[in-house]
Amino acid sequence: MRTILITLLLTCATVMHAQEPLKLRVELAELTATEKVYNFTTENMVGIIGWQFQMEFDGTKMKFKEIRNVIQPSQNTHNFNESAPGVLRSVWLDYDLQSDDFPDSTVLFQLVFETLDTDGAPLCFFESHEYFEFIKDQESGGFDLAEILISDDCYQGFSIFLNSTATENPATPVVLTIKDIFLSSTGTLSFTSLQEQELQFSLMDVNGKLITTIDHRTYSEGRNTLQCKIVVPGMYLVKVSAGDGVGKAIKVFAK
Repeated sequence: MRTILITLLLTCATVMHAQEPLKLRVELAELTATEKVYNFTTENMVGIIGWQFQMEFDGTKMKFKEIRNVIQPSQNTHNFNESAPGVLRSVWLDYDLQSDDFPDSTVLFQLVFETLDTDGAPLCFFESHEYFEFIKDQESGGFDLAEILISDDCYQGFSIFLNSTATENPATPVVLTIKDIFLSSTGTLSFTSLQEQELQFSLMDVNGKLITTIDHRTYSEGRNTLQCKIVVPGMYLVKVSAGDGVGKAIKVFAK
């Protein structure tokens, strides 16, 4: 599984350092006749402004209902989707692209399930790195997120090592080879390229939902203009990916 978030991850770090492992924990908080409620806590969640992960459970014994008692304003029930019975996917991006670093073991929210069986079912993260993707902000010190530790009904402190990032194979970041990006509500996307280069553009809303993609092509040095897609005025993210897969998300306001 690969989505738009994995390319954003590739340039979130700019120096050869590793952040302390991010810890994700779900822990049973309450079990009633109709609901099973888990606390979702983190440690070392420094600079994180977006994520994607998946969890699994027995869909014949319980189903996802909602999240409650949220302390991060941009997180809500719509960030979670039971794509198939027993498969819960979370995709979240902070609206302002600025991280809120909460103290360790803070309950970010509660995951609430409707029980279809007396005790519901165990809730567990998928144990492969393919299901974990993260975005970091620009002010978090340039640390590379390389490892996460998951704790749930199946695992306690299980390590997952994420794919290597561009910091291990240094390249000129895309954000430094283009400038003056402009998006109009009529769908005109223009930018200045500082060199001839191959680029791919993807347009997303502030929730990270893909609107359209313009496949890789070579752009000349100087000002370039292309037709994207008609949008309503407002804030958007333009993801720019180079030919080697290195990418960057740039916030733009369509007028």
